[in-house]
Amino acid sequence: MHRKILTLVTITFLSAPAASQLFAAETTASVPVADEKLQKKIDQKTAKLIETAKLTDAGKIAKVKAIGNEWFATLFSWHNAHDAEINTLWSQWNQARSVVPKDEFPGEIIAVKIEETYASLKPAYENYINKLSAELTPEQIDAVKEAWSRSPGMKRTYNSYLEIAPDLSDKDKEFIKARMHLAREAAMLTDADKEIVSIFKRHKVKVEQYIGSLEWTKLHKAFAQGGAAASAAKAKTSAAPAAK
Repeated sequence: MHRKILTLVTITFLSAPAASQLFAAETTASVPVADEKLQKKIDQKTAKLIETAKLTDAGKIAKVKAIGNEWFATLFSWHNAHDAEINTLWSQWNQARSVVPKDEFPGEIIAVKIEETYASLKPAYENYINKLSAELTPEQIDAVKEAWSRSPGMKRTYNSYLEIAPDLSDKDKEFIKARMHLAREAAMLTDADKEIVSIFKRHKVKVEQYIGSLEWTKLHKAFAQGGAAASAAKAKTSAAPAAK
């Protein structure tokens, strides 16, 4: 316990690169978990990881379980130490974006600060993905990341853009996919649903700026109206009495 406190204090006074290296070095070994409730949470996340990867081989399951246990213990430990700062920054991001007329620049400055805060966790995440990639196929890794980003999710959001704006060029599609990929990678560093939504929102703003704010508003409104009309028609059909 004293060693953990000393480590956290040491990291606080190190430069960002040095802190990242130290955090990564410490997380190459399994992180002990003394909290029974926390261990249960880690076990649940690891079980979900194995389920998502659709593993059946006992040896492979054991390896992936060990990798997952190490990462989730590190992830939750890091957030326990940094969530107060992260939550404050996201609150400032929301406030910066609420001004009228809309100006996304101040919010983007805060978003960069959030990225810088997460810098000390990224080496451990990269270590996790590298170890996982040695056991899983690229398709399984993709499934794991997609499941973690849940809703909004990279693929779900990307496909929605294609529905809303079907005339996008290949260049436009590449830009949107790249942005959604960045959002998914950032979402891998947190387990908070609200934060994952905010992360995707930040990158969706970039997409909407790329497409053009005025044009995007029209497209989104038309898409929403179309969806509402389809839902109403479906409800009307369901409510109609069956023919005798």
